[in-house]
Amino acid sequence: MRKLLGLILLFPTLAWADCGLTYQACEKLCRVKHLTDEAAELGCRSRCVAERAACAAEAGAKKAVEVGDSVVESTKSFLSGLKGD
Repeated sequence: MRKLLGLILLFPTLAWADCGLTYQACEKLCRVKHLTDEAAELGCRSRCVAERAACAAEAGAKKAVEVGDSVVESTKSFLSGLKGD
């Protein structure tokens, strides 16, 4: 059970890391694209932050479903063994 909890807590971190490169590219593009307009650059960078958060949430949700499916299968197997099937 500890192992499962550890995996669940790790997934958001992994999801966040997967989205990091896209975020960095977006932020750098904002700096170049809006070189002379600080307000536009900040708006663009805010969009990058929002996209990164959405990316991480989506990736985390996918991982949570995978973990949930694994837990269901493990529980079925446990109950089958418990019943002596």
